Amino acid sequence: MKEEVSLRDLMAIIRQRMIIILSFGAMGLILSAVYTFLIVTPMYDSTTQLLVNRTGDGTNSIQLNDINSNVQMINTYKDIIKGPVILDGVKEDLDLDYTVTELADMVVIDVNQDSQVFSLTVLGPNPEEAAEIANGIAATFQSAIFDIMNVENVSIISAAVVNSKPVSPVVVNNLLIGLGIGLLFGFGVALLRYAMAKTIDDYQFITQTIGWPNLGTISELNKEEQLAIVALQKQKLAATKTAKVAESAKEAIPKRILDGEMLSAAKEQPKRPSPRASIESDSDQEVKKESKKRPKQHSSSYSGMSRERLVTVADMSREKIGVILQNNDVIQEEDSGNKRGKR
Repeated sequence: MKEEVSLRDLMAIIRQRMIIILSFGAMGLILSAVYTFLIVTPMYDSTTQLLVNRTGDGTNSIQLNDINSNVQMINTYKDIIKGPVILDGVKEDLDLDYTVTELADMVVIDVNQDSQVFSLTVLGPNPEEAAEIANGIAATFQSAIFDIMNVENVSIISAAVVNSKPVSPVVVNNLLIGLGIGLLFGFGVALLRYAMAKTIDDYQFITQTIGWPNLGTISELNKEEQLAIVALQKQKLAATKTAKVAESAKEAIPKRILDGEMLSAAKEQPKRPSPRASIESDSDQEVKKESKKRPKQHSSSYSGMSRERLVTVADMSREKIGVILQNNDVIQEEDSGNKRGKR
């Protein structure tokens, strides 16, 4: 494991692992966009302003102590506005589905330093509803503060209006945050892979760290050289295939010529009848002639004869029976000779 990483190593890591870093950055950007546009609910705000001013005793003079006391009373008014005394009345008047705690979380009160004016802002998913809630809280507070503190020093100087532009989420900020987190995560993965790598990326590590001499270097082929090598390999493969096709064609031509000569010679030779066929034909003709002259009678058949030779013994003369038996003996001798030849 590599323990020390210099600035040069960091730059080399960024160059070598640029694809990984950019991939994680793009992934973070996509995830932040999905969260911003599809998951999170946009929020709208609506603001009303109230003035805290103590009523005078018939004179128009305002004392500095009165102003300071009014400013200090604003903190008390903030707690009263977010309390159930005001929010319960607003909930009933507007028939809202929110609880008192949810309404309190939606209300934001902003106080300027040394000012008697404070702003009441309501955040909500619906811009019309946010403006309605802000105006309802201001009106309820103005009417209820006299019963609570027996003072009439609160007045509404500007009512809340509908703001159709969402205040959150901020699209640009979310996308930049997602991109930055993705790039940082990708850089961390690149550093981890560099630290866990067991391969040597630079020859200086061998010569300087280990102390081994540099025996030589193998240069890397550029794209033109790689293309030239691929083209040469293709030419060699094409030449090899052409040579194989030519050799197979040369071997096939003599075989075809020899087969053609044998077929032509076989066609020219006349067919010779076998002696067995000639003997059988003669005997068959004699038997057929005798069978035509006399009617057929059923008797015991002679084994080894064909159906065409089946005639009765009484109708045959002794000479013809001897000829038939002699022909059968010749046929049996030929069959036995053929079987011996095959063996």
